Amino acid sequence: MIQVSGLKRSFGSFVAVRNVSFEIQPGRGVVGLLGPNGAGKTTTMRMLAGYLRPDEGSITVAGIEANSEDHRLSIKGQLGYLPENNPLYPEMLVSEYLEFMGRCRGMEGAPLQEAGRRMIQELELGSHFYTPIGLLSRGFRQRVGLAGALIHDPSVIILDEPTGGLDPNQIEHIRSLIRKLAEHRTVLLSTHILQEVEDICERVIIIHGGEVVADQPTQELKRSESIQVLLKKENASIQSMYRELSELSGIQSVLFAGQKATSPENPGHLGEASDDDSQALKAMEQDSNEVSRSDTEGQQGDFHSVELQYNASPEALLPQLLQKGYVIRSYSPGRRSLQEIFQELTHR
Repeated sequence: MIQVSGLKRSFGSFVAVRNVSFEIQPGRGVVGLLGPNGAGKTTTMRMLAGYLRPDEGSITVAGIEANSEDHRLSIKGQLGYLPENNPLYPEMLVSEYLEFMGRCRGMEGAPLQEAGRRMIQELELGSHFYTPIGLLSRGFRQRVGLAGALIHDPSVIILDEPTGGLDPNQIEHIRSLIRKLAEHRTVLLSTHILQEVEDICERVIIIHGGEVVADQPTQELKRSESIQVLLKKENASIQSMYRELSELSGIQSVLFAGQKATSPENPGHLGEASDDDSQALKAMEQDSNEVSRSDTEGQQGDFHSVELQYNASPEALLPQLLQKGYVIRSYSPGRRSLQEIFQELTHR
């Protein structure tokens, strides 16, 4: 189990993590921690692993609150942590490294030998058991590092880019192992490979600018629809339509053609629009009116192209629009990919 509340960590004047809170229960599947470079992922994981102290907030791992050095040391005994740079000792044989990591965890004798055999089998290290780590390929070094993190059978596992440098067959093998580990343990996985998240993560936490901007089950996050609509409403301005559309149940964001992305939850929406937003929309409205006046048929200029992000079935939104008096020329729903959602949340 992992519980974090109000985490903050600064490096000088730079705030790397601010007000990060989440909870992960064991046996609930793999949880993916996503974010662009510099978002605060690695800093967060280092605080969870006890290698960094937070400036503010609380951390509880495996039922132990990290409020003292002794407690942080106890957490390390329950934790399997594989950092991104995978620190290894190149002069050691694989066999020596696994024994060393086991002894660091307090293992001796038969339990240590059995754990070593288990790691050799699960991570397919038998052919390189007596090879110096410095002579291994990057993929095998990654597997050795993972074996060292798992040898003591930890109840909480934190993995930073665990499949980096592996070939496709090795990647699928490691992913299968991670899925199996998550059946009874708490597993937090950080990766830049969004396909990996879709394949093995039951839940996604997205960090941007040191803050959590999304925390949802993977499938629920992807349920949000992107709906392209060509619509009009008599005697309605773009601003009034924006406000009305934003207030509809299930709408996450409204984007008129030519307008920058905004959402009902963010201060940039028109209910309390910034000067830049208001000016941009006024300019759009003026352009639209000019097009309308130049359109002798009166059919093109009155319609507006709008992209709506909707978190329910698209069939449920169309009746709402008609009920509000909108005339719909085209209505094209499409499921967003995880990459599109990630970009939307981390580019704002």
